[in-house]
Amino acid sequence: MRSIFALLVAALAVAPTVVGHAWIEQIRNINDEGDYVGEFGYARGMMVKGDPGYLDSVGITGRVPPTEEGPLIKEGNFACHPNQRKPQQSQDKYPRLKATPGNFIAMRYAENGHVTLPAGPQLGKPSPEEGSGTIFIYGTTEPQEDEKLITVLQWTKDGKGGNGKGTLLATMDFADSRCYEINPTSMSEARKKTTPNWMAGQENQGQSPLLCESNLKIPESVEVGKPYTLYWVWQWPTYPGIDPGLPVGKDEYYTTCIDIDVTSKDIALAAGEAKFKPGQLDSMKKAVPEWKSRKTTQPDVVKGEMGPIFSNLPKPAPGAGNATSSPPAAQQTPAASPAPQSPAATPSPQAPAASPGQPVIPTLSGRPGSAPSPKPTPSKGTAPPQGDDDMVTITDTVFLTVTATPAQSPAASESKRAITSVMAPSANVTPPASRPTTLATVKSSQQPPASAVPSSKLPGFNMGNPNGAKFRRSRFTQ
Repeated sequence: MRSIFALLVAALAVAPTVVGHAWIEQIRNINDEGDYVGEFGYARGMMVKGDPGYLDSVGITGRVPPTEEGPLIKEGNFACHPNQRKPQQSQDKYPRLKATPGNFIAMRYAENGHVTLPAGPQLGKPSPEEGSGTIFIYGTTEPQEDEKLITVLQWTKDGKGGNGKGTLLATMDFADSRCYEINPTSMSEARKKTTPNWMAGQENQGQSPLLCESNLKIPESVEVGKPYTLYWVWQWPTYPGIDPGLPVGKDEYYTTCIDIDVTSKDIALAAGEAKFKPGQLDSMKKAVPEWKSRKTTQPDVVKGEMGPIFSNLPKPAPGAGNATSSPPAAQQTPAASPAPQSPAATPSPQAPAASPGQPVIPTLSGRPGSAPSPKPTPSKGTAPPQGDDDMVTITDTVFLTVTATPAQSPAASESKRAITSVMAPSANVTPPASRPTTLATVKSSQQPPASAVPSSKLPGFNMGNPNGAKFRRSRFTQ
């Protein structure tokens, strides 16, 4: 027992130094039986511990935004780590993966405590039960050395999003169904029993951590003989209103940039001993059971972005099948219509055609004398509530048929009300007394002086109903 507690304390002590880092360590082809096959592949600029420059450059982990730039991403943030901006491999022992159109691949990475041992309080972070964040994988045949993350995040499944130079290929949870680190937590212990793993050649001689993996299908449309670039993006935000030190939340992305060589199936899936194995290779030979169909708890990249950067982006076309949703529309105050019209949702009674001289009916779009109630702070991973801001709209629409001769005062004949007002419940609103849905006949009378008649009333008409307007609930987004 003492050794277990000592191990747990040690793991917690070092966890803050590794939490928040993940990168693709190896890439494998998957055959139809779910087995890893063919040669290993690696990311651009691949480095592992012991390689020259590893500690000085923090390997190849691309963190966006950089720690020194504040909590929110900016338009100028690069998609790739400095060691990965050029499409080149670091050493011959770390070649590109050879893959074939229409085939699945596995991109393997260490969970680093994000699945089995979330370190520290982690306020506002997606929990392991919520997938520990979301992986977005994008592909392009036109990579840029100065590629910006915000450019990549706009790409959609149909290839039409953003600048149209890339495609969203796959989304999935960071946590898969089996990966683990070696630690005394209940999840790690359970996964070790379900899926034991060892270092290659050391089966049953002490267990080894099991890497997580992301899976995707190489597009059928990619051209054989040409390179294809993949951007692996892990979105791991801190949601607003939960961590007192981050009231607006925090953007946190980790990226790995990868080039693959598109080739024929017989080359990509060739059997035989791999020449370019990693220095530390585990014995796992099969992909995760769900490699063809991965779970995604939070598939919308916009919901995981805490800053305002998406608010100025153009809306994607309907049915684009993308991970980026339309930015919320800005709040607008309804403008008065040039002539009253019946709402489309009210099938009857029918309103008469509006005449050119008909006055504009005023519309009140805010409660007189008080400001709207502030929005409640959203909980983790939820959108702000809609329609609870105590805003109301007051509209009273009256139609009259007025007949007159030049020598007589106008006489009003009875007409139907064009709008049957319906009051929706609203806090602190006292409903007016009920009244008939038709106007009483207005008798002809001597017109009062112009100074006594409001400009919004028809000549010869005097509304005698003191209850005036009906109240109709209106929803606004602030």
